[in-house]
Amino acid sequence: MTNIPEQNQRMPSPVIFKPTDITEDFFSLVNIFRRNWLVFVVLSLAGLIAGIIDARYCRDVFQSTAMLQLDTKSKSGKAISEFGDLFQSQSPALAEIHLIKSLSVLMPVVESLHLNYGAEPIDFFDRLMHREGRMDMDLFEPPMSLMDEKGSWIAEVKSDDSYELFSPLGMSVVVGKVGETYRVPVGADSVAVCVRSIDALPGQKFVLYRSSVLSVAEGLQGAVNADEKGKNTNILEISYMDRYPDRAATVLNAIAQMYVRQNVEMRSAEAEKSLEFLEEQLPTIKAKLDSAQQLLTSYRNKVGTVDLDAETRGTLTRQVELKTQLLSLQQEYQEKSRLFKQDHPAMQALVSRQERLRKEIVKEESKVKVLPTTQQDLLKLQQDVEINNELYTSVLNNIQQLRVVRASEIGNVRIVDPAFIHQKPVKPNRKKIVLIGFGCGFGLAWIFVLLRNRFRNRGVGSSSEIERETGVSVYAKIPKTKISSKLPGVNDRRFILAKVDSEDIAIEKMRALRTALEFSCIENGGQVLMVTGIAPGAGKSFVSLNLAYLFAKHEKRTLFIDADLRKSRLSHKREKGVSDVVAKLATLDSVVVDLGDGAYFLPNGSHVVNPGEILASKAFAELVQECRKKYDVVVIDTPPNSLVSDAQSIAKLVDFGLIVVEYKKQSMENIQEIIEQMNYAKLDKKAIALNQCVDEGNSYGYGYGYGYGYGARYRYGEKT
Repeated sequence: MTNIPEQNQRMPSPVIFKPTDITEDFFSLVNIFRRNWLVFVVLSLAGLIAGIIDARYCRDVFQSTAMLQLDTKSKSGKAISEFGDLFQSQSPALAEIHLIKSLSVLMPVVESLHLNYGAEPIDFFDRLMHREGRMDMDLFEPPMSLMDEKGSWIAEVKSDDSYELFSPLGMSVVVGKVGETYRVPVGADSVAVCVRSIDALPGQKFVLYRSSVLSVAEGLQGAVNADEKGKNTNILEISYMDRYPDRAATVLNAIAQMYVRQNVEMRSAEAEKSLEFLEEQLPTIKAKLDSAQQLLTSYRNKVGTVDLDAETRGTLTRQVELKTQLLSLQQEYQEKSRLFKQDHPAMQALVSRQERLRKEIVKEESKVKVLPTTQQDLLKLQQDVEINNELYTSVLNNIQQLRVVRASEIGNVRIVDPAFIHQKPVKPNRKKIVLIGFGCGFGLAWIFVLLRNRFRNRGVGSSSEIERETGVSVYAKIPKTKISSKLPGVNDRRFILAKVDSEDIAIEKMRALRTALEFSCIENGGQVLMVTGIAPGAGKSFVSLNLAYLFAKHEKRTLFIDADLRKSRLSHKREKGVSDVVAKLATLDSVVVDLGDGAYFLPNGSHVVNPGEILASKAFAELVQECRKKYDVVVIDTPPNSLVSDAQSIAKLVDFGLIVVEYKKQSMENIQEIIEQMNYAKLDKKAIALNQCVDEGNSYGYGYGYGYGYGARYRYGEKT
């Protein structure tokens, strides 16, 4: 049997998501929302208000669209097709899109529409209430001497057709009229301004600015969108958005018209260059023709009439045709040399044709050498006249054809739909902005609440985790509870909730704690119970005081000892107690306070500077021993263990230690540390009570605070 490797036998356990886990997470979030509903309401309302303000503050944006058709198959006309492929061009849609957004198209548009001059309204409330005015500029050239000055050039509307211009220094420069250009001296320089139109209320102000043509054109490159509708349709749609609907349509129409015009100019550029070349050569060819005719006339007048036979005339005609063709090829070679290199196939083909014609011309010239001298001279003169005449006629025909090409060129792009003015804005979506504001506020509330819970609940909150890591049992999880301010004695330092509201949920949990302590401590002969904590604010005094009262209600004579000699929350100032009994300044019975129902309270006494020494003294041990004899149960409230070592001194004298840990506030390391300290004091019997727990679905809080600090107020019994 084949052995299967161990790594192949081990299959990873699949992660199973139980529906109950999802349900628990959902209800946990619901409970978080219930406990922090006020935070959600405030932040969501703030987000809603911010969204409304932002929606009102956003300006309307209008869009215009234009449609162009690109004809890539069209010819430029019969004249061009006859002249050759030199003047034919085709542009794909993608190339045309890039040309539309090129600076060569956009910069002339910016200059023609004066888009580099502008006026920006500056009143916040006018913008918020949608009452902003409009001012269009044709010219604004501020002086260079004031460019470094702080502030702006401000134009204030005086009436429907007048305005007042203020310099950055606040001085009035000119009161102008709409449509008029002003150049006003300012210092050693001058300012030029011309307002095209005003649509604003008197008193509204505008900041005038001037930008470079290049920067505005570059901005248009990103603002103008061009795309092909469909695939291979050669239909281009261009769009542009602006604050004003009429300006959006004007800019877009100007771009479309400029692009079409440049398209036509580009396509007729080659014909224009060839026309210029031929027109430059025409006077030279005409001069050669006139010179040849004059020489022929002079020769005939000199020698008289010379008869040429038919064969000689045929040779003359043949030479004229060959040399005319050679001149035409040389002209074509010069024209194409501006477009192609010498090694281009088209150029090589022209060179080959020229060489072939030269060979034929040489062959024909050999036939003429056998003729008489008079006939040779006459034949040469007639040949020059006819060649120059043919060349002159050919150039005139080509010039006429190129003029037809230039006049008939219409380009390969035409405007199908111009841009129209649309009065309905495309932006902003104010409802969406308001909803986003509300959603952001609601989301921010969730982030705030979850982060606050995370920072507040950085400690341990699981009883099973505590028991597993420390080996110490958790006897109770006491929930938070709210104490009504209407309860009697709620403002008393020694307010006992179990006495005035025995049905409270926290008191119910402490009854269970009392029962657990009776089984583990009291019924086994123990009498003295110490209640300690890790840090201030855990509710240790609240738990110990109410626990002592519950023991008393269970028909046990109970004494509660306030052993916090540094800063007690339960004892009154100048009230005698533990420190006085230890110092033999008072007796136990004389300082004990009756709390009712069999519960008694021993205050901490006069403040001293050496509380640690008092609690570790033999006299305090004798006091605890005396309390054992007079009471059934003794509950000792100690200072927090993380600040002082008083609890370790008291731990040697008690039968059981109860450690109060605030829910999700202390780390496992802190809990293990206090348990090790109790073990060092040889206190074997101990338990943990989780206090201020947040129950799922409920929210409790008893409003008790515990501030702990040093700073003795008395020195050796005297007030300092």
